[in-house]
Amino acid sequence: MNNSEKINCHLHGLMEYALVCQHLANQQQGDQPVEYFAAENIGAEDESEVENVWCKSCDDKLIEQGEWNDISEAFAAPKIVCTACLQTIKNRNLKGEL
Repeated sequence: MNNSEKINCHLHGLMEYALVCQHLANQQQGDQPVEYFAAENIGAEDESEVENVWCKSCDDKLIEQGEWNDISEAFAAPKIVCTACLQTIKNRNLKGEL
């Protein structure tokens, strides 16, 4: 990834990014940990890999729809986060510590 493919995180500075469903991105302190799913999306132009992470509710919607489409994507409403923030989200949900 070159610098034009990175984001400037207010906590971590210039970082690679990931896409996270709105439910994981909007978790608050004290929320219950949730199961999450992750996949890499390889860009056609430069073969860059962007990690995509979504919660169980989004996965249920994905299964219901049979694919990522307008309905399942609107439900997930992905947000861009830096990879360091993504790791924090994963760790909190793995350890059960929000």
